[in-house]
Amino acid sequence: MRLLTSIPRWREGWLEAILLPALVLVLTHFLAPQDPLLLQQPFPWLILVPLLIALRYEFLPGAVAALILAAACWWHPYPSATLLPDAAGTLLVTLIAAEYAAYWSRREVDRALQEKITATRLRQLADDLYVTRTSLDRLEQSLVYQPVSIRSALEELRQDLRRGKGEMDAPLLEKMLYFLNQLAGVQVASWYRWEAGAAEPRRLASFGPVAEWDGGDPVARAALAEGRSQQLADLQVERIQRYLSVHLNGEPGQDRHMLCIEDMTFFAITFESIQIIEVFFQYLCHYRDGCVHAQELLSRWPDCPVDFAVDFLQLRRLAGIVPQPGVCQSFVFRAGREAREIADKIQKLRRGLDVFWVHEDGEYLRVLTLLPFAGTTAAEGQRARVEAELQRCCAGLWQSAFLGADFMRIDARPAAEQLAHWLGSRP
Repeated sequence: MRLLTSIPRWREGWLEAILLPALVLVLTHFLAPQDPLLLQQPFPWLILVPLLIALRYEFLPGAVAALILAAACWWHPYPSATLLPDAAGTLLVTLIAAEYAAYWSRREVDRALQEKITATRLRQLADDLYVTRTSLDRLEQSLVYQPVSIRSALEELRQDLRRGKGEMDAPLLEKMLYFLNQLAGVQVASWYRWEAGAAEPRRLASFGPVAEWDGGDPVARAALAEGRSQQLADLQVERIQRYLSVHLNGEPGQDRHMLCIEDMTFFAITFESIQIIEVFFQYLCHYRDGCVHAQELLSRWPDCPVDFAVDFLQLRRLAGIVPQPGVCQSFVFRAGREAREIADKIQKLRRGLDVFWVHEDGEYLRVLTLLPFAGTTAAEGQRARVEAELQRCCAGLWQSAFLGADFMRIDARPAAEQLAHWLGSRP
């Protein structure tokens, strides 16, 4: 039934099924006009025509070829006793040849499909092997070098900035590029400073085999023209020449800093990796400005630590770059000796980048904890950890002095406005 209903598309055998028997009939008409179908010959040669057509294109084209040959009976009648057995034999041969052709065609399709599946599986195995090899290389790198986390790297850079009073010297920048190699897969990068009025930037630090500054690169040209960091995702792929991303800080006409990324590991070229690079770059560039602008907060709240004010300003600037720059958590207690003892114990639970501010405003004592790059889940976990630890070691003090706890997300609003709203709220 499949052979009778599977009609080939036009030009898939139909042209040959029509022209070949027609040409044969024309030849036999001139060569043997008294027997155009050659039925009186010792061998029925014309049966080869539908046989070959059926072998190539299955049943229907072969049947059409047989019908065209049978059309010779219109101008040269044959006896029924001779014609019917030959017609039945021709039809039977056509069916057998068509069945063989269909079987062979299915075998060929199965073989081609099997080859395609094998090639796909081989390609998948090659990809898995490459991923495994890359993972092993990263694991070996992590075992050879001390594992680095984003929080520990930022903490070390912050300590260096604090000791250097915000100066970005070559050792600090080279350490930062090393951290980017460990955290974001940066292979080749260079840090430039473009002084106002200079024709070209001056390289301050580099990592890997860097090339000379290329001001004609489309990524660098777009970053300088738009006055903001530029990455390859913002341009068409065919326009990428040397730099994968150019991170820019500074206004036109002033000293500007640029971090040019030339090469990264393949699996590290992601939006998250580019974002990590931008956060580290802007954090270093804005640290000195944060120290200057922190004086506004310190003059308004003299008991505010410098580190708290500087980091709060830093995270506020990063609010436009990362989705959650951090949160500020607050524990509120009744002012008094018990509250100050609890505040000391909370500060002993400090982790990583956390910065504390103990603020007392007469009736209340607030312990503000700045959690950089943390979300609501981290803030809730920090609160649960602090409450569990303090209830374990000093449950009486905690129950007598504790009034409430809450947290706020740091956003791009002015820092003084956010802190004033936060400190002015009642527990």
